[in-house]
Amino acid sequence: MAKVVFKAGSTPYTLHTLFSSGGSLTYDEAYGKNIRHLSQRIADLKAKFLEAGIKDLIMVIDEPNDRGGFHARYFYRGYGCPLENKEGARVY
Repeated sequence: MAKVVFKAGSTPYTLHTLFSSGGSLTYDEAYGKNIRHLSQRIADLKAKFLEAGIKDLIMVIDEPNDRGGFHARYFYRGYGCPLENKEGARVY
C-alpha cells in the first residue's frame, strides 16, 4: 500500500490532523478556520486516500444547521469520533 504524504500547513494536512484526533468539521466551522470550499477539500482528501489504496476512511453525517436546513459534518472512521456510531453516519 502506498503512503499518504501531506505538506505541513496545507489544507489536507490541517483536515487530516483534525480528523485523526477524533474531531469533525462542518462548512461553517471550516470557514471560521479559514478553510474554503470544504466539500472540494474533502473530495481532494478522499482522492489522495484512494490513490494510496485506503478506502472508506472519511465519513459524513447530516445535521441541522442554524438556518433551518442541514449541513454535512465530516470525520474519520476508526479515530474515536463519537459520531461514527450515530444513526445516519455514512461513508463519504
